Amino acid sequence: MKKMLALLVIALAAGPLFAQATALGAPIATVRLTKTEIIYDSSFRADVAKVEKLRGSPLSEEERKAFLDDVMNDLLFFQFCARDGITVADSEVESYIAKVRSQLGPSVTDAQFEAYLTSQGIMLADLRSYYRKQILVQRWLTKDKAAEIAAMPKITGSDIMSVYELYKSKLVRPDTARVAFLFVAFKDKTAEDKARSAAEAKALVTRLEKGESFDALRLGAVDGGSYNASRDYFFFERSEAYLKQFGSRFYDTVFALKDGSYSAPFETDNGWWIVRRAEFFPQKTLELSDPVKLGQATTVEAYLSQLLAQQRESEFIQKAFAELFTKLRSQADIKILGKP
Repeated sequence: MKKMLALLVIALAAGPLFAQATALGAPIATVRLTKTEIIYDSSFRADVAKVEKLRGSPLSEEERKAFLDDVMNDLLFFQFCARDGITVADSEVESYIAKVRSQLGPSVTDAQFEAYLTSQGIMLADLRSYYRKQILVQRWLTKDKAAEIAAMPKITGSDIMSVYELYKSKLVRPDTARVAFLFVAFKDKTAEDKARSAAEAKALVTRLEKGESFDALRLGAVDGGSYNASRDYFFFERSEAYLKQFGSRFYDTVFALKDGSYSAPFETDNGWWIVRRAEFFPQKTLELSDPVKLGQATTVEAYLSQLLAQQRESEFIQKAFAELFTKLRSQADIKILGKP
């Protein structure tokens, strides 16, 4: 499924959402800042089980205690926001839910969306709680921490240069070719179908030999036609990922070609291919002015600047939360009634 949904699955499974806990089992803890809320043993253990399944190993005793702390901090944060007038309208939460649902397609019904979430181990109520908390965090930071955020030091050229030198050995672009292809797909992989595909690929080569340009054939491919083609040239890296995705025949052909040449037709499990290599870029250590990825606008310098800014923001938020929870715990009545 879409990347955004995959990330949500991880975030929801890894993070406590006990504001929605069901009152089952014996109480394991109570939290009171403005009202008493109970953390039940069975609900806590169910959430622990989700985390353990996600990471593939059980939580240690210390990790379970830390997870319980996170659960209590969540409850404290929601009560704190309610007390201090930091609110979120239901319509705002639903707008985020709608964006997630749209990742599944424009015609997905509410029932289909809930069924998908359930298949991923997520309750719709938990998803709403997750987004409500994210919006509340943003509003709390804007309300109480705006001056500190504004005073955060800017990323300097020296900062960027320092992190560049640290990671330079990893900032390497592999051998890369800019390629395009023509493709005659097998339909049912019968002997007759394979013969048809081979004949069509040969016919394309004949047209090339008679003077038609590769790009004219590429742009002339139509949906449902006798052959397909890449709509544009793309960058193909000498790496295990590309070898696995395209297979050794395609991979070896790309790097055996010379710039400006096209291959003889070759067969794979899916059909017949003709590949053209337009340009080759040898492996190099990236400089600050180079794009992180060929074909993309973001330079190494911009990428490192963003990385440093995100790191500082993360450190600031962690510190701000630590200070907030220290304060709230001094004001709250918290009781541990069982072993996490």
